[in-house]
Amino acid sequence: MIVTLVLFLSGALAASPTDHARILELRREIAHHDELYYRKNAPEISDAAYDALKAELRRLEQAYPDFGDRGGGGTEGMGDGGAAGGVAGEKIGDDRAEGFAKRRHGAPMLSLDKAYSDAELSAFYARASGTLGRDEIAWRVEPKFDGIAVSLVYEHGRLARAVTRGDGEEGDDITANVRALCAPPEVLAIEHEAPALIEIRGEIYLGLEEFARLNREREAAGEPVFAHPRNLAAGSVKALDPATNAGRRLSLVCYAWGAVEPASARPASLGDFAGMLRAWGLSVVEGARTGEGWTELRTAVDALRDERARLGFPTDGVVVKLELTADQERLGTGPATPRWAIARKFPAERAATRLVGITWQAGRTGVLTPVAELEPITLDGSRVARATLHNPAEIVALDLRIGDTVWVEKAGEIIPAIVGVDRSRRAANAAPWMPPEVCPACGGQVAAEADEAGGGGRVGLLRCVNDACPAVLARRVEWFASKNGVDITGLGPATIAALVESGKVRGLAELYRLERADLLALPGIGERSADKLLASIAASRSAPWPAVLGGLGLPGVGAGRAEALAKAAPDWAALLSADRAALAAAGLDEGVADAVAEHLAKPAVRVELAALAKFGVGTAKGEATANAGAFAGETVVLTGRLQRWTRTEATRRLEAAGARVDSNLTKRTTLVVAGEDAGAKLASARERGITVIDEAALTERLGEAE
Repeated sequence: MIVTLVLFLSGALAASPTDHARILELRREIAHHDELYYRKNAPEISDAAYDALKAELRRLEQAYPDFGDRGGGGTEGMGDGGAAGGVAGEKIGDDRAEGFAKRRHGAPMLSLDKAYSDAELSAFYARASGTLGRDEIAWRVEPKFDGIAVSLVYEHGRLARAVTRGDGEEGDDITANVRALCAPPEVLAIEHEAPALIEIRGEIYLGLEEFARLNREREAAGEPVFAHPRNLAAGSVKALDPATNAGRRLSLVCYAWGAVEPASARPASLGDFAGMLRAWGLSVVEGARTGEGWTELRTAVDALRDERARLGFPTDGVVVKLELTADQERLGTGPATPRWAIARKFPAERAATRLVGITWQAGRTGVLTPVAELEPITLDGSRVARATLHNPAEIVALDLRIGDTVWVEKAGEIIPAIVGVDRSRRAANAAPWMPPEVCPACGGQVAAEADEAGGGGRVGLLRCVNDACPAVLARRVEWFASKNGVDITGLGPATIAALVESGKVRGLAELYRLERADLLALPGIGERSADKLLASIAASRSAPWPAVLGGLGLPGVGAGRAEALAKAAPDWAALLSADRAALAAAGLDEGVADAVAEHLAKPAVRVELAALAKFGVGTAKGEATANAGAFAGETVVLTGRLQRWTRTEATRRLEAAGARVDSNLTKRTTLVVAGEDAGAKLASARERGITVIDEAALTERLGEAE
């Protein structure tokens, strides 16, 4: 008994068989979720559920410290940004992937401890206060960006590399993707001597407006929408094929430092560092709050929680940090987290409702996407009656059944998604879900295909194989006529559906056979609308050749690959004669080249492409616009809501006129276009003395004023 007591007091008591099995099970389960989150960007559980697994494993491993090798099973939750300074310790979630060069960090990129309640946040403050020996501590509270941690390494003021957090000690070199997606300054705007080396830590994220824009384009193409901005941002920065990211605009925000040489170049506070970043031309966290003491801290956290809905980026909480570098150094770090910072996580708003049905939408490639039909509820202030299900695998994973009571959240604060099922309220006779045997739009055959993105063992995609399916044709025409293609203004989904249903349009080329009488026969189309639409269809013949290729809906060919394909196949004749080798030479990878070659070999496709060529689509060179170069040399930031154009349309016009368009104010910003309800960016631009114009001045300068 004495030996047992000594072993217990020393923490070396052997694990019981039950605890032994649980430790191994937890390690396997956590490794599984790490793989999904960090490498596949497809998490199955929430951060809170993941952290609960980590907490249980930590408790058992502390009770039995001599039980086996940890195998990298650290204590950190998924997705929190790295912090400055620290020492190497436990391994954190590893996001390293094949295909990237590996780079060691000068100072480890750490994760953050998390608080899920005010009590846990209060305990953090009490520990810090006790260590520092004073009640009033200077702190900083910032919105917590839900993105991808990155370290920008500047040597003598020049960008040397951008590296992911990886395992905390070593990450992937993603410099090329970061340059293309975020455009950080190549040279810091430092008036005096730059540090020999500084690691600037930050977050790459996808703004909510950009996320919504990309999903609108996918909906127009009849493709499944992206599930979450964080996962899309992660997939973008880790893309090996640059064409994957064509048309995507990610943002970068900086907030911490790692290694600094010489050490004397380190700032004295986080506020000083934010000022340095702004002066250097880097984006910083806007809306941060500072103060002293616990009472003010709790008020600041509550205020930022209330402001979440008005922020333009994905966030799942706030980060609380000690403001002074001296205080940070006194508190130091634990095995894998700083003791001077913590993430206060906010749960997503969730509501229960009943699943009344599952409907299917056919995309332009025939893929059928499920949509959950719900009893209407109010969530985050808006009415929700439908939720995305992305693919059949999600239905199976959730074991959804008609009539179930389901839990709904807004994924990425935009898209309603089903996150769980209350099986205690399931009817005894609820039948398991069965995939549709025929296309709901045309009654044609449905084929099941492997879901390559989902990995082994997942339910495949469902595809309508009827080439004449009206729903598929309508999505193809929508895509061709959209701004991803030849940009036919006024040809919306309702008009397209009516044209397809009437038989007036049975393929893309038949758009150019339409006459005024055909349009006037449609409901809601008057003479003026018909004339404008015919004029827009005629003008689309002069669309740039890459835009025509992008609008054709060739398998795997988006905007980026369309640009590459246009160089290898500069006209219709070259496209129709292109074989697999020519397509591969254009930069298409093996799978895409095979799919495009097979598509182009179909007789119906060749007839349609030949007809488009006959109508002169993509053959006109077009004339230079009067506004070409009107914004040459300008670096423009758009803020607020524009009336005439979407943000994307305005960006395209500005870029065509020679401007560079950024999402955030930097040292190089020369002009701000302010729409309605412009906020912090407008105020900041005025403070900096940057020229500001309104939408009327923009349209006049572009030569498009009415």
